[in-house]
Amino acid sequence: MKRRAEWGVVFAMGLLAGCSGMQPGPEPGRMPDRVELVTPALAPSDREQLEQVRASLAGGRVDAAGRQLERVEGDHRFHPDVLMLRAMVARHQERPKQAVRALEALLDQSPEHAAAANDLALLYRQQGRIDPAAALLRQALEVNPEHPQLHYNLAVLSELYLLDLEQALAHYRRYQSLTEVEDEEVALWIRDLERRVE
Repeated sequence: MKRRAEWGVVFAMGLLAGCSGMQPGPEPGRMPDRVELVTPALAPSDREQLEQVRASLAGGRVDAAGRQLERVEGDHRFHPDVLMLRAMVARHQERPKQAVRALEALLDQSPEHAAAANDLALLYRQQGRIDPAAALLRQALEVNPEHPQLHYNLAVLSELYLLDLEQALAHYRRYQSLTEVEDEEVALWIRDLERRVE
């Protein structure tokens, strides 16, 4: 009986020692702020399938692209490439709500994804959600300051919707400086804004 009690004490001490190295969990009843999503890598056959989806979209075969995408989505529905293509297919099928959901899911796990932020901001603008669209573009530019399309779309929002001409001018100028070939139409807008701001 004495031996059993000694082993009980040793077991309890070992258990406590093992637990002391563990990280504390969240407070009871409170979920952690962010849980990292682990996305399995795409197999070569899945990558090939996604290339076929892109080719179908480029060729205007939207329904075929949707069917091809479904073959990959089962195991990889949260993969960034799959979510981006889901949004593109949904946009072509004129299903903006589904496109928004896919892009929001993508940005939840990959906030630095410039193309997703840009596309989502455009969808927000189409829905009349101007302030969220502008906030999304500003946030995306913090991570991707050299992305010309983000500057261009924020300039358009600033000029036409937010009526912030100085911001519009700054972003049009930045857009021009980041593009290899100067956009003549944007150059005209810049000259017009310079007159209006002064």
